[in-house]
Amino acid sequence: MRPRGDTHGSVLEVRAYYSVPALARIGNVSTYTLRRVLRANGVVLVRARRALFVPLSEIRDRIPPLWKSICLAAE
Repeated sequence: MRPRGDTHGSVLEVRAYYSVPALARIGNVSTYTLRRVLRANGVVLVRARRALFVPLSEIRDRIPPLWKSICLAAE
C-alpha cells in the first residue's frame, strides 16, 4: 500500500491545492462542516474525478482565519 498524498499528523506541506479532507484534519473539523464553510464563503472548489481540492489562493483571499492556521502549522 502506498502512502496517500494528504497531510498526516502535525507535518504540513505548503502546496498549491489541498484536498477537502486534508483541510478538515488541519482545522480539526468534519469534512461536511468544512464544505459548508467553504461554500458559505464562496470558495471555488476544483474537482478531480471524485476528489475535491481547494486552491491555496482561495483560502488566502476568502478565509483569513484558515489561512493563518495553515501558516502557523507550516512553521
